[in-house]
Amino acid sequence: MANRKLKNFEYANHIVIDKSRNTQTTETLFFECTNGAVFVICKGSGGDNLPLKSSQLAGERIQYYLENEFVDNPANAVYNALIYANGFIFEYARKNPDYNHLQVSCAILLIRDNRAYYSAMGDAGIYFFNGRKLNLIARGDVTGHSPEGEAIVALPSESPSYMGLSRDVAPYVNVHALVPMVDDMILMSDEVFDDRVSEKYIHKILTDPMPVQTKVYRLADMATRTDEDKGTGLQLISFYNLEHSQREFTPLKLKGVKKPAKEKSGKKPESTSSSLENIKEKMEEPLVRVVLIVLAALIIGFMFWDMFIRDSRPASSSRKTRTEAVTENRMAGEVAEEELTAAEHVVPEDQIYRVQQGDNWSRIYTRFGVCSWFIKNHPPNAGKLDTAENPVAGTQLHIPVLYSAKKELNPDFYQEFSLEKTGTRCENAGEGFLEVFREAHL
Repeated sequence: MANRKLKNFEYANHIVIDKSRNTQTTETLFFECTNGAVFVICKGSGGDNLPLKSSQLAGERIQYYLENEFVDNPANAVYNALIYANGFIFEYARKNPDYNHLQVSCAILLIRDNRAYYSAMGDAGIYFFNGRKLNLIARGDVTGHSPEGEAIVALPSESPSYMGLSRDVAPYVNVHALVPMVDDMILMSDEVFDDRVSEKYIHKILTDPMPVQTKVYRLADMATRTDEDKGTGLQLISFYNLEHSQREFTPLKLKGVKKPAKEKSGKKPESTSSSLENIKEKMEEPLVRVVLIVLAALIIGFMFWDMFIRDSRPASSSRKTRTEAVTENRMAGEVAEEELTAAEHVVPEDQIYRVQQGDNWSRIYTRFGVCSWFIKNHPPNAGKLDTAENPVAGTQLHIPVLYSAKKELNPDFYQEFSLEKTGTRCENAGEGFLEVFREAHL
């Protein structure tokens, strides 16, 4: 995790290791050179046991080119850096067979004179947030350049253009500079990001006044919740101190690409309509009609008896006794059912965690999904925090995972502690929140 503030922008990045492969497959870079301020994020698929990872190789080549070759046109600098890195990886794989058929994705963002130029290859994606909407501005499976003076309308290729698989590539680069305004943000992802996290949640996080570093943690955590074994890598750049009076950017419009509509489970129009037709056919059968008529007559007769015969008689003391007995039995049954339900819930035990150097509450939340208030006020942790109530490296904290929002740590109650309930900054966490939870579930 890196976080740094400069004159006109602040950035933070975060990488979640791919658990299925138990290795870091993503590399993030930031460096300043004669071409400007440069952000790079690369991800490699395959070759985990090689001494030099493919993502690291791609990042190093991009940095080498931009630090040693000044290009007047920033868009050409970005384009040339990708072409150079692609050609280097292609030749490197020819000489080193272990690097053949590696799928390398990269995204580059170059900022010069507070104007941004960018490109992407493979699965990588770049997004621009203007305070209202998250706009896709670059994607690795889009190739070619936009005509001068026209809106970008691009067709995605049949498969992503991974680096090193072909000598001839044509990555998309924005011809018109992106001109941000104060509080605008650019999000770089090693994979298409809006397919893994809802736009509503992204908007909620990016508009929240939390630090940029915390925003990256939250976005990465939400992205990995959809697939807990799959890692992710993000870079987030937030602009400030700008003199621009007008924002300029061109969203990437993908022609003919639509997200598949999500079907609600258990609701299929075809099966519903067919079941209704079957019911109508059965009702038309003579025997079924006779049975329905008899049932209707019985119901009407019972209603007549209940309204005009049984209720007209004075209630006896024995009848009151039976009613009270039924009520008491029903209440006893409900209590027994609640006790049985409570007994079926599993209350997870605390996890002991030794605080590492550089740990903060955001990092601990990313690991355990427990708001800091619950940890600070957990009795076993009394006296283990510093005067500012922050974790101290080397101490052992009891993490009450009963209050965790992670399903694998708190399978029965994790939904009760989601960000929607505790608040994106855990502002709802407190004694009142716990009392409501305990009364409802414990």
